[in-house]
Amino acid sequence: MLEWFREFFLTMPEVFRALYEFGDPANIGRGYVGAAITLLWIGPLFALPLWLAKLTYGKREWVSATMGVVAATSFLWWLHGVIPHTWIQFTDSNANLLEDTIIPGSAGITIPASSPFVAEETRIDIATDLFYVITESVLAGLMVGAIALTIWLALRIQRRLPKTLGTGETKPEAGGYK
Repeated sequence: MLEWFREFFLTMPEVFRALYEFGDPANIGRGYVGAAITLLWIGPLFALPLWLAKLTYGKREWVSATMGVVAATSFLWWLHGVIPHTWIQFTDSNANLLEDTIIPGSAGITIPASSPFVAEETRIDIATDLFYVITESVLAGLMVGAIALTIWLALRIQRRLPKTLGTGETKPEAGGYK
């Protein structure tokens, strides 16, 4: 177990280098390209529409609503699509670096040869593909968290927005069917 912790911390610089190089679509050593693509996405397709929605709120409702939908769609695209896909691609493409150093590859119990019941050292496997179990479990956690965040945000936004009637509308009488 102590050896795994030692390998974990010794491998971290290589993992950060792999993460930096992962952002380079042309694979020529320019990892900042991934950060630039992210900033270009977040700026014009999330921050700018969100700012315009806030700026036009109460003055030009159709512009505010449209820009809010563009910002929300961009956010949800990242939350439900880009981030999980990036996790899958990064762990699959760097499995040789991550497996058994950062993420354990298997789990089991080793019974030493000095045991009175065993003549030679024996390993009892509990999970042979633990690396894939952990990476897929992280992915499932990301998706469940994204769904929970989406529901929470939708309920919060719905509660926050005004419930006023439009111009010329009258409030219907309560009481159901007559």
